[in-house]
Amino acid sequence: MALVSSLATLLAVGLFAVIAAGFGSRLLLTCGLEFASDAEHLLCSITFGVICFEILLFPAQLPSQARIAVVIVTLLFAAFGLLHCPPLFPRASRVVQRMLKGSRLERALITLTVAVLLVEGLAAMAPLTGSDALHYHFTAPLLILRSGFHPDFFLSYSLLSGQTHLLILMALALGSDKLAMGLLFLGGVLAAAAGACLARRWTGREWSWLVALVFLLTPVVFWQISSAGAPDLWMAAFATVAVIVISRAAEFHSSARISHALLAGALAGAVAGTKYTGCIVAASLAIAYFWEARAVSRWMMFMFAALCAGVWPYARNFAWTRDPSFPFLMPWISPGRVNQYTLHSILADTGAADHRTFFRILEFPLFAAIDPAHLGFWQFLGPLVLALAPLLVLTIRNTAAWRAALTVWILSALGIGASSGMTRFALPVFPIALASVVAGASHASLAGLRKTHYVAAATLGVLLASGAAGLLVYERAAVSAAVGLTSRENYLRDHAPEYQDAEVINQVLAGKESQGKVLVFLRHTYYLRVPFLYGDPTASWAVDPAKFQTPEEWRRLFRENGIRWVVRSPVYPPAIAAPLNALEAGGTLFPIAQSDVSDFHGMRMSNDRQRRSVVILGVID
Repeated sequence: MALVSSLATLLAVGLFAVIAAGFGSRLLLTCGLEFASDAEHLLCSITFGVICFEILLFPAQLPSQARIAVVIVTLLFAAFGLLHCPPLFPRASRVVQRMLKGSRLERALITLTVAVLLVEGLAAMAPLTGSDALHYHFTAPLLILRSGFHPDFFLSYSLLSGQTHLLILMALALGSDKLAMGLLFLGGVLAAAAGACLARRWTGREWSWLVALVFLLTPVVFWQISSAGAPDLWMAAFATVAVIVISRAAEFHSSARISHALLAGALAGAVAGTKYTGCIVAASLAIAYFWEARAVSRWMMFMFAALCAGVWPYARNFAWTRDPSFPFLMPWISPGRVNQYTLHSILADTGAADHRTFFRILEFPLFAAIDPAHLGFWQFLGPLVLALAPLLVLTIRNTAAWRAALTVWILSALGIGASSGMTRFALPVFPIALASVVAGASHASLAGLRKTHYVAAATLGVLLASGAAGLLVYERAAVSAAVGLTSRENYLRDHAPEYQDAEVINQVLAGKESQGKVLVFLRHTYYLRVPFLYGDPTASWAVDPAKFQTPEEWRRLFRENGIRWVVRSPVYPPAIAAPLNALEAGGTLFPIAQSDVSDFHGMRMSNDRQRRSVVILGVID
């Protein structure tokens, strides 16, 4: 049954892609925009359709009955998309026929790519366990459906949610976090396809498929596409398709150039609207487009479309806080409202507080930087770009595709390196970099460098083999859960951080939802089914240790927010422990339930677990 459910969900994701393609293609054709390349037209149609859907979803979350509004918008989008998808079938058929008629090596690479996608797709169907997803990527949309559209300063990371989080909102409104994971998986599929299409501009079909395969077998990618539950791969899809579109700027006749500018701008805006670092990528796309279009009027249309596609999360934050990129501008906009403790923690968590030297920033375009504060395979984009970068000299030409690709790749990576110490934030331009360096490797033999060609091919082979081995090791538990060999509950207890804490809280407070809220300090709150507020000041803007130093200040917080219970597991966060311990000693907080649970100690990959107590305390007014 679990396998059937997983496969049905993946089919639903495929149907969503068809709907988005139909919707996007109809709008593009209405604007007189059509690409000669079937694959490029399909990619542009799907991504543009998704961007339009996200824009339509934003106002749907505003009503008090957000779930109903989201479902209605989704049904209308599906009806329009399905109505206009038949004209795309001949293009899709031609793409498939070319794949089937390819060389033996190409067909082998396609088979491997499909096999890798099947493993990653099934892994994405496992129950949600990603740390950031459990903290806010999925929790924030779920809370909108439960309690309405309003700022939640307790869960301050919810204000960092971008436009692509609305795909998660839609899936949750339909009652399926599995569908939400599938839609994030779709972003990775499109990013891989876009990387292959970009590489096809410079090299043969076999090497283009290698780009997709290497991308999918890169550790940070197979983590993101399967279990992370984050929208970063959609940024990679939007950015890479935008480079393809920008490189075609001179190929459209005058009547279609405005439409071309709008499409390129919408793709750039979608990158910016997904995540704050996307603004850097969008800026580099704007520079690349201006260079190719060389017309202020077209560039202004590009900027207008980018604003329409990506402004919505920033407008929301401005309306709520007056800081469109909350909380990073708060010290200048409203110093008196700054929670310095939380701000410092968020800066450290995103790498923005790290000191970066000039030479460290230069490592980012080659994906060679290592962040010692956030070590883990999720930061590992592999050595391939660094190893093959010298071969770029064999293939770079003064063409639109090369100018756009290098501009976006290098400027984006440098900007992200200067603003953050986390290499994985450069993931949106990773397919562009891979396509570029693999194209260089493919030209080694043509340039008479046969030994270099063999070394490059051997390097690719080793990385593919090691990536495949890593994929199978990493995804085996998730695939087992997706196909039903491991039960959902057992999988979550073994792999979801703090899941057992949530189980205890749900069991003890079941049926008491109308009596008040529970204040929790566990970071991973998605599986809580009772009304809660998150209170750890490392990520809760509402809990400022400087303002909650006495028991009376905490009593006031409890009264103002309807807090009836507090969970200690096993101790309070150090910055706020003293007054809360005093409340326990004075009897204001009294234990009503206690249970021992097993949870991870340190990094999950080490699988080091320890027993600890979860104590639920009642609050006396």
